[in-house]
Amino acid sequence: MIVVAGAFAIVTWSVTTANGAFASSSSVKECMQAQLQVATEQRGGGGYTYIPLGYTFLIVNIGTKSCALRGYPYEVIFSTTSGAPVKVSISHQPNVLYTQPKVRRVVLRPGGVASFGISYANDNVSPPSKPATCIATLIDFRLPARSSALYSFEFVLRPIDFCQTARKVTVTPVEGQAVPQT
Repeated sequence: MIVVAGAFAIVTWSVTTANGAFASSSSVKECMQAQLQVATEQRGGGGYTYIPLGYTFLIVNIGTKSCALRGYPYEVIFSTTSGAPVKVSISHQPNVLYTQPKVRRVVLRPGGVASFGISYANDNVSPPSKPATCIATLIDFRLPARSSALYSFEFVLRPIDFCQTARKVTVTPVEGQAVPQT
């Protein structure tokens, strides 16, 4: 929780001071995963109760040099509280929350912000109605960055009932703005 709170503070500063990402420059090297920090927020809607339909992930360059990202997060893995993986199919299609823009190279200045989105059907149930093997409470992913094979980013989620959603998830590419295109 401290890492996420710190990342939100960095994101707030970045959006107001560093002006996010800037136009592509061919001399800028690919980001190292270690120079990036990620924070998340739930996205969704639904009548009287807020029902998450996905998450926006904010990426901040905490390094001292500009760097570039291009592509989709990969090895997106949902898992149960016990750590057992929940099988889902990943696609790159428009959905209720996010469009599917073209993959572009995004250059981040120090303190600059980029984002990507992960979305699923209206599926949050409380308490879970299915076996625990279908209920995801954690997500791990790797960014399209150098040395990303060394470690992944992990976040705790509200329980997602993937038995109910046919286990389909859409992922957007990294975009050069604080919120993925909706």
